[in-house]
Amino acid sequence: MNRWPAGFTLYEVLVVISIVSILAGIVFGATGPIREQSRDTERQSDLRLVQTALELYKQKYGRYPERCANSQNWSGESGSNYACDTGNEYIIGLAPEFIPTLPRDPRPLGGDTGYMYTVNNDGSVYKFMSKNTVESEIVDFNHAFKSCDRTELSGVACEPAHSSFPFPTYRCDVGVCDTRYTSNQYNGNSLGPPNECFETDPQFQSSYAVWGGTATMDQAVFAGSDETSRMRARVYTERQTESIVCRM
Repeated sequence: MNRWPAGFTLYEVLVVISIVSILAGIVFGATGPIREQSRDTERQSDLRLVQTALELYKQKYGRYPERCANSQNWSGESGSNYACDTGNEYIIGLAPEFIPTLPRDPRPLGGDTGYMYTVNNDGSVYKFMSKNTVESEIVDFNHAFKSCDRTELSGVACEPAHSSFPFPTYRCDVGVCDTRYTSNQYNGNSLGPPNECFETDPQFQSSYAVWGGTATMDQAVFAGSDETSRMRARVYTERQTESIVCRM
């Protein structure tokens, strides 16, 4: 009995199966990059949504929200190295008042990846990242969601040198990571940009971020209208801001 479709020989059926297999392979190969691009688009959308929610929170409460308490510099989504004991509430109090739920990366990998948040002690500066998860592109300094910003002018003076001011070569580009400051004092040590803040670094190339705010300062410490006080205040503001926005 002929078990093949009417009018078809075994050879013709095998040819049809081969063609279908080839077409299926082409379709599957094409959907891989499409899926990666779709996930990256979702990540960018998530960053914008969280950024908007953070600004709404600050408008109401006068500061950016706390992150969950852990021993890391970041708090992150469940399953990552920065996961919180509270589950996925890595930004305290943001959901559901300002965003329905905190997002999770569309392709969670755990470890040092995924969505994460950091903020300084007084809530004046924050950073939110999609770390080590970008799939469809290589991020560079021209990208709207680059994870840090820098120039090649680290030796340019912050302001004209002044005899009573000991820091004539410090840069004062707030939020630019040519010189990153982590000291709590305005005259702490200056550091270069984080190792990851280079276009050639794999983490930079595979991460997105948004950040906002400017550090506040203790007016009692920097009281005065003289040039030295003003310059100290400016350096302090830069330093404290960049301790967050240059965190990688």
